[in-house]
Amino acid sequence: MGTKRANSDVKNHEKSKKAKILDFSAHPKRKIAIQFFYLGWEHDGLVQQPNTKNTVEHHLMEALLKTRIVEDWLKCDFSRCGRTDKGVSAFRQTASFVARSTCPSEPNVFWDDSTPEDVRNSYKSKEEELPYIKMLNGVLPKSIRVFAWAPVGQNFNARFDCNRRTYKYSFPKAGLDLEKMREAAQLLIGEHDFSNFCQIDMNEKRLEQSYTRKVYDVTVEQVSTHSENDIYSMVELTVSGSGFLWHMIRYIVTVLQEIARGNEEPSLVSDLLNLSKYPSRPHYTLSSDTPLCLFDCGYKTEDVEWKIHEPTMKSTVSGLQKTWATYQTRSRMMENMIGELTQMTSSSWDSEEDVTRGLHEFVQDRPIPTSYCKFENRQMCESLEVKKQKMLVKKEEKEKLEKVNEN
Repeated sequence: MGTKRANSDVKNHEKSKKAKILDFSAHPKRKIAIQFFYLGWEHDGLVQQPNTKNTVEHHLMEALLKTRIVEDWLKCDFSRCGRTDKGVSAFRQTASFVARSTCPSEPNVFWDDSTPEDVRNSYKSKEEELPYIKMLNGVLPKSIRVFAWAPVGQNFNARFDCNRRTYKYSFPKAGLDLEKMREAAQLLIGEHDFSNFCQIDMNEKRLEQSYTRKVYDVTVEQVSTHSENDIYSMVELTVSGSGFLWHMIRYIVTVLQEIARGNEEPSLVSDLLNLSKYPSRPHYTLSSDTPLCLFDCGYKTEDVEWKIHEPTMKSTVSGLQKTWATYQTRSRMMENMIGELTQMTSSSWDSEEDVTRGLHEFVQDRPIPTSYCKFENRQMCESLEVKKQKMLVKKEEKEKLEKVNEN
């Protein structure tokens, strides 16, 4: 009796599963773009990787498949605007893909070629499109939230149609000379070869790409004032441009920090942009990933008209407020502790460097050395040309080996 009942339950479960299978060819499709944000410190980067499932893109893929907005990840023409590394956040990150639709009469909505004419004619069109935002947020982690979507043309590409990207980098004031930092930052504006402000590895595509980028605007603003100690006031660097190289913003931050600390002059920026003076990058480290945010991805207004869902937007704001309050209260607890500990050891603080050391080490993501080495005295990385030559030798050796194996 028990066995028969168990078998019956299994069969019913299988029938239920079969009943839930969606025939995508019986539904129209359209390409859409979505805007979403994510808290980078919660994830292992944006792009999917073979060694982890905790990437933003993996969570997004699972959400799109689970909600049956897309049928096949590999066939939905997915593109994203900007790639961000582990620890880096984004606000108006943008992705585009072909999605299931319920409005066949709207512009740019289409059917699969395999869909029979009678299925198309008998389809019951809806007055409103699928609630893409609500559907996705219902299954995504709270650290990833979609807040807008837009119908786009079938040829739209989130990466290649983006005409402006904006990054923000926040850090404590920590006694920095902001005027010097602003003077140096202005020298970045314009079209330059930024190969001394990025990571160049032995990746063939990166070796062959152009390192010229156009920076539209750079600002350095104090965005908050601490009521008790100005070193804890917050500063924000905002950089807008046509596009950016690998780790470009984080290298820029390192250079600007050294200038604002008084270790270098603002002219260092111009010197690094001058390949006659610096044919390759001097050795210097990346700034921390956590304060960096890809804040905006810009498109032509005629290409993208964003739509929001008011109730979902309100709940998203509420969720962010809770997260903000969590970090603020923790921050206040630590400020109280720092204040007390500093007073207990006030006689041993020899310089401002001692007082701000932890703040600088956070941004520079390394211990501050006891003695500073000027950029002009540092060892140089291998130049782009040297790396290209190494890559060529490597390819030739590989081809020779393949010929030997063939024989």
